[in-house]
Amino acid sequence: MKIKTRLSLTLSIIASAFFLAFGITVYWLSSNHQKHEFQIRLEERVNITEKIFLEKESFSPAELKKITNQFLHSLPEETEEVVEINPNKEPSFKYNYPKEVLGKLLSLRNLYFEVDKLQGVSKKFRIKGATYLVIVTALDKVALQNLVFLRNIILLLTLFSIPLIFVGSFAITKRMLLPISKKIEKANTISASNIHQRLKVYNPNDELGKLAIAFNNLLNRLEASFESQKAFIRSASHEIRNPVTAIMGEAEITMSKSRTAEEYKRSLSTILIEAEALNSSVNNLLELSKVNAYDGNIEFEKIPFATLLNEIKESFDFINPTNKIKLIIPTQIGNKLISVMGNKNLLKTAIINLYDNACKFSTNQIVSVSLTYDEFRLKLIIKDDGIGILAKDIHKIIAPFYRGNNAIKIKGSGIGLTLSSRIIQLHKGTLKIQSEVNLGTEVHIELPLQSD
Repeated sequence: MKIKTRLSLTLSIIASAFFLAFGITVYWLSSNHQKHEFQIRLEERVNITEKIFLEKESFSPAELKKITNQFLHSLPEETEEVVEINPNKEPSFKYNYPKEVLGKLLSLRNLYFEVDKLQGVSKKFRIKGATYLVIVTALDKVALQNLVFLRNIILLLTLFSIPLIFVGSFAITKRMLLPISKKIEKANTISASNIHQRLKVYNPNDELGKLAIAFNNLLNRLEASFESQKAFIRSASHEIRNPVTAIMGEAEITMSKSRTAEEYKRSLSTILIEAEALNSSVNNLLELSKVNAYDGNIEFEKIPFATLLNEIKESFDFINPTNKIKLIIPTQIGNKLISVMGNKNLLKTAIINLYDNACKFSTNQIVSVSLTYDEFRLKLIIKDDGIGILAKDIHKIIAPFYRGNNAIKIKGSGIGLTLSSRIIQLHKGTLKIQSEVNLGTEVHIELPLQSD
């Protein structure tokens, strides 16, 4: 069932139930009010009957008859009687009353009762040591006729109103959901070929406007992702094609004629350099793909960070034996287990890439790596005295395959810094770069500490 139909039915049922409940409540309140008003009139009749009975000796028969005709028998089907209550004698009633009413009439001083549509009021009083019971009953015909009329009006209004409510609910719901339907039609026309199109936002403050804004923001992110993917593929193709072309070209030239042993060595050395560059690019691409596809399955463990830095230094010494990386780990940190929650292999990859950049762009000059911490975070600063990064490139340098103008001639894949940044993000940390051209670069890494 469509939302439009479900919403229309829900609104119709609620409105109809409210209308019906309102009608029943009005009828019930009117009925109770009429009964209460008639009860008051009956009580007045009882009081009049009592007074007439008490003072009948002071009136002549003609006056008593006139008063009786004037004040009594003015209600429809009214009956009244005064009965003496004698404990030793069964009272004799002029009119028949139900058994359950008779018991209450004799036991209670005042009583209001109903017998079918007939209403009655009774009252006990004493005269000269004797107890008397006044009983007045009557039928409120006018009220009953009014109630029948009110009931019929409510039923007719209900029968006519409920279909109108259903029709009105469908019309109103259709009109209210029309903007959503139009937005759905528009959204269905947007594909990869025209992803630049956007939904119109008429009122940014209502729910439909916020929905359109959220959808447009999603399209913005998708479009940026598509563009980034295209740029990534173009750059990756370029980075892979160049070494492959160089390898093939060098091999073809070498194989074109006989060479000396020294020439073969030079050619193989060139091929090896290009193959290493290709291997580095492919490995970084695979690592970046793995990290970008992270779905929560990477295992994290508690890692003593000072120990990890020493292990990374040993690994990097094997990769670049001529490096001049200097670890600065204060004694209090070295002696204390300052730990982070992370994946050891990923953190090694991230920091080795940063070491490699620092050494490469400073031509293997001294690179200082200092470790500090505060109450909540661990801080690692990697500082080199290399060529630095241009101010206009500093915010773009983390993008895949982006290389600064002053670093184009230096061999590299352009992925290492992107990979390191993504790994630090996965560890809920931050990576910031400060640099000045020809004065060097500082990479600041912060990671949340793992409490003991």
